[in-house]
Amino acid sequence: MIKLALIDDHVIVRSGFAQLLSLEKDIDIVGEYGSAAEASKGLAINNATICILDISMPDKNGLELLSEISHRVDCIMLSVHESSLMIEKALDLGAKGFLSKRCSPDEMLLAVRTVAQGHQYLAPDLALKIANSSKINCFKQLTKREHQVGEMLSRGLDIKTIATQLGLSSKTVHIHRANAMDKLNVDNNVKLAKYFDSELI
Repeated sequence: MIKLALIDDHVIVRSGFAQLLSLEKDIDIVGEYGSAAEASKGLAINNATICILDISMPDKNGLELLSEISHRVDCIMLSVHESSLMIEKALDLGAKGFLSKRCSPDEMLLAVRTVAQGHQYLAPDLALKIANSSKINCFKQLTKREHQVGEMLSRGLDIKTIATQLGLSSKTVHIHRANAMDKLNVDNNVKLAKYFDSELI
């Protein structure tokens, strides 16, 4: 049986979740809390194994509460704020899942059961957002020349042609290519090309 606690300061939202989730035979709602203070006290005694935690709380940021309780209960964060920075911070603080407040009932159930099985859950669109953010951050590490060389390689140009077009020696182009591959953590031209084929560029 999954022992679930709900932490959200909006009574209507919290009650709606409780009503939905309590219909499932494998889920037992063991607590509902409208503030971080209530949750801290309640979670200490209700033996919840999973909690769904809203990031926006009246008395304390949900991320602060997450850092305090993630060692004793698996937390699935819930938020209208879906920036990659917010998601990554929540995961760094120990969150086992992250859901948008716009998620469907089926997705919430999937998240709860996935986390209950010991796995992490991220909605596909949020996982893609993190992947894209990571890719953008990698590109920011490239110098202008490394970027030029990588882009030209992705268009199918060879080292000699790139060297001629950029007015560089082939050896220098090889060095720029090696540096770009190292920064993007790829080990061949095909993988390098996939990065530069992305619409992020």
